[in-house]
Amino acid sequence: MKEIFEQLSAAPLAILFPALFVGVTWLGILLVRPFLRLMLGGQRGLNDLVSHASAGFSLLYGLLLGLLSVAAFDNNARIESAVQRESASVALLYRGFSNYHEPLRSELRYLMRDYTTYVLNRDWPAHRQGLIPSGGDNRLAVIRQSMLQFEPKNASQGIMQEQGLTHFDSLLGARVDRLAGVNLKIPGVFWYVVIIGAIIQIILIWMLEMRLFTQMLLSGLVAFFLGVMIFLIYALDEPLQGAVLVSPTAYELVYGTLMELDDVP
Repeated sequence: MKEIFEQLSAAPLAILFPALFVGVTWLGILLVRPFLRLMLGGQRGLNDLVSHASAGFSLLYGLLLGLLSVAAFDNNARIESAVQRESASVALLYRGFSNYHEPLRSELRYLMRDYTTYVLNRDWPAHRQGLIPSGGDNRLAVIRQSMLQFEPKNASQGIMQEQGLTHFDSLLGARVDRLAGVNLKIPGVFWYVVIIGAIIQIILIWMLEMRLFTQMLLSGLVAFFLGVMIFLIYALDEPLQGAVLVSPTAYELVYGTLMELDDVP
């Protein structure tokens, strides 16, 4: 089942999750509810008892889903912020290289274009598979070594070199944050609790005594929203592998506006 989910994008999953929960709930009402009625039919005030039990459970379970959705969104936002900071550092470095003398200027700009295209064409597809290629680190090591070849001859060149190295350090820091997002996800123990909680919630719905149509309608609404909430958490989980991926748009913008015209043989 997990493999099937991983192959689907956000739009199909947004339909599949609620449909799955509603389907299981309705199927249980038709197949399981009659046996529950036989076992619990003699219990007076059953609906009141179920309501009391469900109230406390629903509060705790709803709080858990809310916290997990916030955590998943926060993880997604942090990785997206890292990508934006990384691409901004790339842009600042690329523009700053224009102040270096030739042939170092052309060499550094070429190396930065090479790094940017590597991130777009190799890093992102690899991240989708949960992999972290080493080519980016190797390219940055060459860029840093080339930058250190520049020897400032006056105060202004010294300031320029210091700013360039500062931007490079910012690039390294943002890159580390991005790579940390490759394996960033909600721990599996939380998913265990979410699944168990969803099963309990559905069973409590099956235990209620009411007309079949009314129970189908009310349980369908509850199951639908439950499916939507769990879809939200699942889709936002794993920012670089999940259904709602952090895109390399910031890098594409930097390459398209600054580098594409220079990237000509």
